[in-house]
Amino acid sequence: MPPPTSHLHWIDARDRALRDPEGWLSLVALHWLVPGDTTITVSGATDDRRVVLPGALASPAATVSLADDGRVTATPAAGIDATLDDAAIAPGLTVDLRDDRNGPPSVLRFGRLHVTHIHRQHRAALRIRDREAPTLVNFRSVPRFDFDPRWTVPARVEPAPPDATIPVTLITEHVEDHPIAGTLVFEIDGREHRLVAEKSGEALFVVFGDETNRRTDDAGTYGGGRFLSVPAPDADGRTTIDFNRAVNPPCSFTPFATCPTPPEPNRLPFAVLAGERRPH
Repeated sequence: MPPPTSHLHWIDARDRALRDPEGWLSLVALHWLVPGDTTITVSGATDDRRVVLPGALASPAATVSLADDGRVTATPAAGIDATLDDAAIAPGLTVDLRDDRNGPPSVLRFGRLHVTHIHRQHRAALRIRDREAPTLVNFRSVPRFDFDPRWTVPARVEPAPPDATIPVTLITEHVEDHPIAGTLVFEIDGREHRLVAEKSGEALFVVFGDETNRRTDDAGTYGGGRFLSVPAPDADGRTTIDFNRAVNPPCSFTPFATCPTPPEPNRLPFAVLAGERRPH
């Protein structure tokens, strides 16, 4: 049967988000900072103090500094037009780069580049985007399974105890404790299954794995699992899981993301033949 209009609109919104010139597909670098100065450049040898970007970028250089107290600052090269959070930076001015621990990070822009300061595992890093990155320019769409209404299933939500957490391994192999919002309980082919969910705005967020992660044929999905957004439960604790909207994590498109992998309780013992397949 043809997919409902709402699902087609969701696919269109998903593809438009992936085409965003400041989205995941524009990432060209993830550089862990060391104390002192690091130069962003487009030529020369890569080392701990130089970020060398791929391709013949038209973007000029800038210097980023990590202080002993964790403060990160940036100084665009002389004669470079740059902005911080869309405000012009005066020539020679050094500006603070706020990290992403307490909200959106500062955004430094110059040329085609978009630079942010992220903080992971007690370390500072630069995440750099290029509006003309090959992964973005060459993107067309994501392979998907055909819509199947059987993969839209009712679920009940068992709230988690206060302050409950679960260990989650990132693609970088670091382990973080993530807060749990609750457990989704649902049935597939008459058997009960469970998925641990985190809070994400008003919705629930799930990282799950299934038997398609192991497949190498056209029914294969990304080996690091997929993401799901699930509506918040109603007053009776009920919601709906739509596996047709399972999406690939950013790490399936770029090596410069730091994605969570499915926690052990979220590895389903069957193939979810719905949602996004492995990207080309």
